[in-house]
Amino acid sequence: MLNGDPTANLCRDALLANGIEQSAYLPLNAVPWYDAPTSHTNAILREGAHYNRELILLHGVKLVLLLGGSARKSLRWLNLPDDIETRCLPHPGRLGLINFKVDGAKVGHHEARRILIEGFALRALPRDPRPSG
Repeated sequence: MLNGDPTANLCRDALLANGIEQSAYLPLNAVPWYDAPTSHTNAILREGAHYNRELILLHGVKLVLLLGGSARKSLRWLNLPDDIETRCLPHPGRLGLINFKVDGAKVGHHEARRILIEGFALRALPRDPRPSG
């Protein structure tokens, strides 16, 4: 993931911060083919979820991190078993971090980055990602 892309670099940073080997990480896109239109329709997300579900189950994945709006929206079609945990996190791209909202309010780039990195942790997270106090 050292390709100079800020999105990939932030995912690498999140893995390192949580002591996760890159070989233990299976990155997938909500639309797993490169020629998808920039606007992700429900039909395209549904089709992508079908393929992603197969990969998730085939590889025995127990934690699915949904990074960004399209991934979060595709969750409804993944139909994952109850023993697979899912977490909705900010997209690691610049706009994903800037526009990430908690309870309908933008939290800002730095807070979204913190939520993203902590969301990669293999331990259970509290339901509310906002800091207390």
